Parts: sequence; C-alpha cells; structure tokens
Amino acid sequence: MTAQLTHTYKRWSRLFVPALVLQLIAWWLGIFWVGTDKDQGDVYRIIFVHVPVAWCAFMWIILAAGFAVFGFVKKKSFEEMDRSAHAAINLGTVFSALALATGSIWGRPTWGVWWDWDPRLTSTLVMFLVCCAYHVLRSFTPDIQSRRNSGQIVAILAAVNVPIVYFSVNIWRSLHQPQTFVRRGGSASSDIGLVLFANLIAMILLTLVLYKMRRTAIAAQESLEAAREGR
Repeated sequence: MTAQLTHTYKRWSRLFVPALVLQLIAWWLGIFWVGTDKDQGDVYRIIFVHVPVAWCAFMWIILAAGFAVFGFVKKKSFEEMDRSAHAAINLGTVFSALALATGSIWGRPTWGVWWDWDPRLTSTLVMFLVCCAYHVLRSFTPDIQSRRNSGQIVAILAAVNVPIVYFSVNIWRSLHQPQTFVRRGGSASSDIGLVLFANLIAMILLTLVLYKMRRTAIAAQESLEAAREGR
C-alpha cells in the first residue's frame, strides 16, 4: 500500500514543475503584458495573484465540505472522503491566508491602511480562522474516528462562510470594490480579464497538483499510523 502511494506521489510531483511554470508565465503576462490601470496605476496588478488565490480558497473549502457531506452519506467511502476533505481544507487554509495577505498588500496603497474591519476582510478572516480550527481540532483529538467526525463537521461549517465572504460587498457597506469581473457592465478591459482568467486557470491546475500530492501524503501517513497501532 505504501509503495503504491509513493508511486502516486512521485507521479503527481513530476507535474508540479510544469504547473508552476504555467503559473509563472501567467504572472509574467499580468506584470509585463497588460497595460497600466488609469485609476490605480501599477498597484492593481496584485489582482492577478489576489483574485485567483481567493477563488481557489473558495473552491477548495467548498470541495472539502462536499467531500465531508458525501462521506457522511456514503459510509463506505467515509475514510476516503475524510482524506479528500483533509487535503482540500489544507489548501483552503493556505489560500485563505494568501488572500488576506495579498488583500492587505493591495489595501495599503489604495486605502492607506494594511487592515480595516471591512466586511469582506472580516468575513475572510473568520473563514480562515474556521479552517485553522479544523487543524487544531484534528491535532488535539487522539481517537481517529472522533477526529474524522469532528473534522468533517468543521469542514462543512467553513463552507458556510464562502457565500458570506463573496456577497459581503453587496450586503454591507464596504471599502472593498464590488465584483468587477463578474458583474454585468464591469469596468475591467478585455485584456485584463483575459490575463486574469489565464491566471485563475493556471492556479487551479497548480492547486490540483498540490491537492493530489497532499492527499497522497495524508493517506500514507494514516497507513503508517495504522500499521504502528496494529489496525
């Protein structure tokens, strides 16, 4: 079993460099190919990182919740779905943190502050903290079945925050700009939209490789734990 998992990990790890190169090309287009924004200048280029990481955070947190729900419904697949949810929430946590960091980098020259208790930022922080709670709960729950049950519940709770974060700029008065690239009549030019889409696709592919590697590592770790405990 461990040998098979090692082979799977190596197979996916070989795709990491091509996926990373694709992402670097997409970033290069965002930095050097598209023009300067007439309102924000060059500072707007952070969107080519910020928007894809935020969307990837949403995607992996929702997928983690989906895996969790499927695991509860299909009891025979519960263990496999728990591993999938665990790997997905790992990525959701990392990309939520990156969304907060890149948002702050954009906010400093735009708003004049690194942080403001804006509804979008605050709800994103809550989403990130719920993801962190998932890892804390799993780390301090010794029984593996209880660990899986509690982890799946928190994964579902984390996904509840996704629509709150997304619609926060429309529900409450916010410093954050509305959804420029999805709303009808958005102000972004076609070349910016195209490069942003390229960055989003590149980042999704990169995170898919990372997900497969992380999930395989989790499966290998649990197999070793089971072997040590004689399960």
